[in-house]
Amino acid sequence: MAYSTLVNLKSYMPEHMIIQLTDDYDTNTIEQEIVDDAINQADVLIDVYLRGRYPAAIDEANVPAFIQDISTKLTAYNLYRRKLSLTMPDPIMNDYKTCMSILKDIQSGKLTPFESVSEPAVVVSNKTASSRTYNSAVWGTYNSIH
Repeated sequence: MAYSTLVNLKSYMPEHMIIQLTDDYDTNTIEQEIVDDAINQADVLIDVYLRGRYPAAIDEANVPAFIQDISTKLTAYNLYRRKLSLTMPDPIMNDYKTCMSILKDIQSGKLTPFESVSEPAVVVSNKTASSRTYNSAVWGTYNSIH
């Protein structure tokens, strides 16, 4: 299951650049297998940062948009990294650094990749008004002492 696709990558960078980064056999086409490998590397890295705080892999149908964006940008970085003869463009490097910073914030709990629930949590108890340890009479006495 991939967090991003070739379509996402094409919307991030020009197709001729993807061809230049993947066309190892001079066919003037995008090598899908190389793109898939770069996406997989990006997604494994994302999973490493999510692991322990969230399920190891996000359900493909529910990939948050910014996780898809991170996967796309890390994929582009991975494609450039495999072509050591090419200079890494500053925007790709800057996006990589930003993505890594975001992943660290997710791992530390500063950011969450999932929408927060707008409804408050429901607390269920097996206690009734008469079986509570502290009822209003006891609590009222405690408050008047202090």
